[in-house]
This record gives sequence, C-alpha cells and structure tokens, in this order.
Amino acid sequence: MSTTTYSSNNVLNAVAAAAKVLDERKEEVNRLNVFPVPDGDTGTNMSLTIQSVVSNVANLPIGASGADIRKAVTTGALMGARGNSGVITSQILRGLCEGSQGFDEFDVESIAGAFDRAREVAFQAVRKPVEGTILTVLRDSAAAKVAVEQELSIPEALDAIVAEAYASVQRTPDLLPVLKEHGVVDAGGFGLAILFDAFTAALLGRSGTMVDEMSFARGSHPKVEIEQVNDWEGSRYRYCNEFLVDSDTLDKDAALEFLSTMGDCELCVGEVPKFKVHVHSDHPDQVLKYFLDHGQISEVFIHNMKLQSEERTEKLEAEQHAERKPLGV
Repeated sequence: MSTTTYSSNNVLNAVAAAAKVLDERKEEVNRLNVFPVPDGDTGTNMSLTIQSVVSNVANLPIGASGADIRKAVTTGALMGARGNSGVITSQILRGLCEGSQGFDEFDVESIAGAFDRAREVAFQAVRKPVEGTILTVLRDSAAAKVAVEQELSIPEALDAIVAEAYASVQRTPDLLPVLKEHGVVDAGGFGLAILFDAFTAALLGRSGTMVDEMSFARGSHPKVEIEQVNDWEGSRYRYCNEFLVDSDTLDKDAALEFLSTMGDCELCVGEVPKFKVHVHSDHPDQVLKYFLDHGQISEVFIHNMKLQSEERTEKLEAEQHAERKPLGV
C-alpha cells in the first residue's frame, strides 16, 4: 500500500479544483437535465453549491482545526445550496464531513467511513428517493468499503470510486424511463461523477481527469444524442422555491409534511437554528407564510421553471441549427 499522506490543505485544494472543473463543465450537465423537470440548471445549481463551500472555507484562519473545517464545509454547502440538486449535494458533503470524524488522517478507511455516512444523510434528506438519480450514483460510488477489504492504496481506492461513479451514471437510463426516453443520463449523477473525478485528479496531482466528457458512454454504443424536451404540460408545478430559515422551534418532519401538500421535490435540511427549504409549488405565498410563522427567512429564490425549460429548448434548437465546421480546435 502507498504510504503517501494527504493534509487537510491538500484535500481542500482538491475540493477547490473540483469546484472549478464543475463550473467549467456546468453547461454539459445543464443540457442533460430532464428530471424532475426539464429546467436546464442542474449543473449551475451544483456548481453554485460547491463554490459556496470553497468561499466559506477560504475565510477560515490558517491552521484551522478539522472540526472547524468540517463545519465550514457543511455550513457553506447549506447556505449556498441551490435547487433540488444543490440541496442534495449539500447533504452529500455534510455526510462526507460527518463520516470522516474520528479519523486522524485521510486514508482509505476514512474515505469508506465518509462515503457510508454521505449515503445515509443524502437518502434521509429525500422523502421519496428515485432510482437512476444522483442518489443512485452516490450509493454505487460508496464502493470504498470494498477498497478497504481489498487493502487498496488511496489512489487505487479513489480511482475505484470514480470509475464506479461513471459506470453508475451510464446505468441511470435503465433505471429511470424518462432518461431513456430522451436519450440522456442523469444530470445530477453526472455532475457528482465530475466532482469525484476532478477531486481525485487534483489530489493525486494528475494533469487530467479519468474520463473526458462522455466518450465512454454506453460501452461500444454511440454517444447519446440529447433530445429537445417540449413536454412541460407533464410537469405539475411551475415555481421552484428555495430559501433559508432561522428557527429554534421548526419541526422538520412537520415541515416536510406541509411541503408535501404544497407540491413535490420537497426538501427541508439542516439543524436548529438554520435550515434550507426547497419545494416545487404553484403557491410560493403559502409556502413562505408557513415558515414565516415558524421563524425568519432569507436568501429567497423563486424560479419559474417553465421559462427555464423554454430557455433550455431554445439553446438546444440553436445548437442543432448551428453551422457545422469541418475542423475545430
């Protein structure tokens, strides 16, 4: 086994590098998005979430303790989480931090513990987990336990996680019919695989990531062709509502029960006194009133997903009609 050790600074620099790669490739992820609604912002939301983490960690003093670093990551992710995919990503990061507690160094065993807890936290955050999504990719990627059993080195273990993440992404159309129908893989899952891949490459000092775009797609089959999605009528709700809540009395279970009566994709994560709420609903006023009755709200974002879907369709149409040049650099 490798005796190479990685400091907290090495890990945080790799997180920052992964955030930069996802930001550069967010449009690739956006183009894939058709679930739960074709709003075309999954990559953007995941990127904003991880960038918030990087910004929050950058404010830490030199020599900050592991506990302070984990808190900064968790808080930054919660504060910056955007959209359904961003909130779930924030919970994955929270789980990775919680699972790494109790380990003195970054090694294969701590990676296994981190991924085990990340899976638990992320699945707990979603009331109705759906197969073929970012949650499936996370669960499959938690193959770090196998790495421990096989006594792999850190590079070998991380490579195994990345390889399994991409393999899981490629299986998503077989698990979620709407993906197969539109010829795409899951956007959130692909974004997560990019993060794992870029983090690993940066931590290990490699010049490039394991897989370039989706060249490995579907084994020997051609790369998927992305269809336009013009089936908004099949989506029940128009507005994506998300905001922070400061409350000492909020009951998360009761809040989720209420949100389920308002719409779908409901999420309420965090702990007293700060929570993040997300829901797709046609009644933003009622959603906001409920939480105002239980505390204070801030960072309110209300997006018209129908307009976002139309923008996505226009972008794909423009790409299809763009002049194809014989050579590009």
